[in-house]
Amino acid sequence: MIAEQLIARGLDRLFAQTPGARETLGKQAGRTLALDLALFRAKLRIDEGGSLHAAPMDEAEAVIFLTPDMLLRLPEKGKAAFRELRTEGNAELLSAFNDAFQQMDLDAEAELSRLFGPIAGFRLAEAGRAFAGWMKQASQDTARTFAEYAVEESPILAGRADVERHNREVDELRDAAARLEARLARLEKTE
Repeated sequence: MIAEQLIARGLDRLFAQTPGARETLGKQAGRTLALDLALFRAKLRIDEGGSLHAAPMDEAEAVIFLTPDMLLRLPEKGKAAFRELRTEGNAELLSAFNDAFQQMDLDAEAELSRLFGPIAGFRLAEAGRAFAGWMKQASQDTARTFAEYAVEESPILAGRADVERHNREVDELRDAAARLEARLARLEKTE
C-alpha cells in the first residue's frame, strides 16, 4: 500500500502542476483506475477535485499496463508513450486519464533537481538518459544477433541473397514453362 500511496501522490503532484489536468480528471470523480506494473497493481481513485488517491479495491474500472521496458522508455518517449500502452476497461476513464497525461509538461530533470538538488538532479537525469540509450542499443544489438543467428546458424529465415536467388530461379522456371507450353501448342497444330 505504501507504493500505491507514493505513486498516487507523485502522479497527483504532476497533475496539480498541469493546468486543466485536474478538471479533466474531476469529471471522472469516484472512478477507479489501476496501473499494472508487472509485479503489483497501483490502484487509484479519482476524487471530485480530480486528485488521485491510493484505493483499496478488488476491481478497477480500467487498467493501464506498464511494462518495465515502457517505464525505462517513458523519459525518452514522453507523451507518445501512452499510445503504446496496453489498456483495458472503461474507455471514457482511459480517455480522460490520457487527456490529463497529454496536458502534462514532463520535465524529469526539473523534478529530480527539486527533490535532490540541482547537481544530483542533473546527474540522475543524465544517468537515466545514458541508461535508456544503453537499453536501446542493447535491444538493437540483441535483435541483430538473433536475426543473424536465424539466417546464418540455424536457417529459420532466408537471407536476402537466398531470397533473390530463389525469386530469380522461379522466374526462370516460369519462363521455361511458358516456352515449353508454346512449343507444345505449335506441335499440336502441326499434327
